[in-house]
Amino acid sequence: MSSPESTAASPDGRRDRWRGHREVRRGELIEAVIAAVAERGALVGMDDIASASGIAKPVFYRYFADKSDLFLAVGRAVAENVVAQTMAAIDRADGPREKLEAGIDAYIATIEANPELYRFVAAHQYSGRGNQDLLGDYASVVGVHASRVIGEFMRAAGLDSGAAEPWGFGIVGLARSATDRWLAQPTMSRASLVTYLTDLVWPGLRQSAAGITDSSG
Repeated sequence: MSSPESTAASPDGRRDRWRGHREVRRGELIEAVIAAVAERGALVGMDDIASASGIAKPVFYRYFADKSDLFLAVGRAVAENVVAQTMAAIDRADGPREKLEAGIDAYIATIEANPELYRFVAAHQYSGRGNQDLLGDYASVVGVHASRVIGEFMRAAGLDSGAAEPWGFGIVGLARSATDRWLAQPTMSRASLVTYLTDLVWPGLRQSAAGITDSSG
């Protein structure tokens, strides 16, 4: 015979299992959209997605309120991947200039690996509720992380870290704008673009934080 405690806990357990199943299924459907975009390009619609994935449109709408809700979730998933790759590259690099260069390179490389997916997210960035900027989601997260890294170096050098946030977000905005243009007009290699951006940002960053030295000299 079940105890009152186990009986009381049972509904919560069922809800937790259902919630877990729902999240897993939502993740699978998001991946189906990402695969369809990779196969058919950034201009895919729901009919293309259903055809490419073999999943009927009503199935998507069991787990997402509507198309905008689905595309918002896809944008967030893309954002999380860009953030993860960029932040990992920043954390692996040693000196401040190396972190700057590694973060810019990882940001651009992640987008370069699937430009159609990036264009898909960009095309639907205002389709979600509240006109949320999907690209801004990850730009903001990367900006916060870049600000933290810069701030840590400034504090370690005994400097005022007040400039860390403007620098962090400024660097991310510059990289985003330059990458958008480069995707549309790839007139140089990614390595050249990364070098140009690093060379543009680093002198000002070093001057702003005079105690931070470039470990490469």
